[in-house]
Amino acid sequence: MTNLTIIFIPTYKYTCRWKRKLTTEKQKTMAEQNQRNKLLRALLGGPSSSADQELLDTYKKILQNYQPGRLISLEGIEKDAKPAVFFDEDKKLLWLDGKNRRCFMVLAEGLKFSWGSSSDYWQYRKKEFSKGEEITVAELRRICWFEVWGIMDNLRMLTPNTEYEVSLELKMKKEAYGWQDPVQCYFVTPFSELKIDPKNFDTAILKDNQWQRMPLGNFTVPSNPTIDDDDMIIFLLRQNEGRWKSGLVVRSLIIRAVDKN
Repeated sequence: MTNLTIIFIPTYKYTCRWKRKLTTEKQKTMAEQNQRNKLLRALLGGPSSSADQELLDTYKKILQNYQPGRLISLEGIEKDAKPAVFFDEDKKLLWLDGKNRRCFMVLAEGLKFSWGSSSDYWQYRKKEFSKGEEITVAELRRICWFEVWGIMDNLRMLTPNTEYEVSLELKMKKEAYGWQDPVQCYFVTPFSELKIDPKNFDTAILKDNQWQRMPLGNFTVPSNPTIDDDDMIIFLLRQNEGRWKSGLVVRSLIIRAVDKN
């Protein structure tokens, strides 16, 4: 009996279908691998693209003595801003705006609060900041003598020939009380005189659960500034009229470049 060998010759239609299946599976595998690599880079704090690496290299030159941390998106927070970088033990942020001017944010962990180390007066909580990223905010529980102050040093990192606006980012909880009296604001920079202003916290606006920016002052960096090592931006908010206060939430001090009037 003669053995019969059957040879299967795939049709053109079957071959195309087989190739499409392999291509789809390969694309799916590559997409999954890219997603895993992106996740690993995020977890390890590394750049997710060559553009991010270039941006980190730029930030490293600006920060000089500081080691740059991970990048974070400012989408929905700052218009036309490039991704920001953490530095100074993740207490500050640096970013470039749409005109490549250097802007900064001192987070709540980098600010000082009266009786700030006592949980009887202040609580520090993680809150969502941008695209799932969380930062620590300071929530006032209850206090009589109210003070918040902060500094920004290393002013050589500022962009020359640029006007800056300094503001405090805050909001009020719905149950806030005790803010009827003005809060005294002190603000000074090496480029401007001491400014003392009473600030009224409009609790009706601050209680809408949206972060608001309370302007503290503006200053202009000269084209060829002479900056000493101990020069810094200083602000102080104080209210000690004896009334108990509660419900203020502080997120950051913002130092951002603005267009000159």
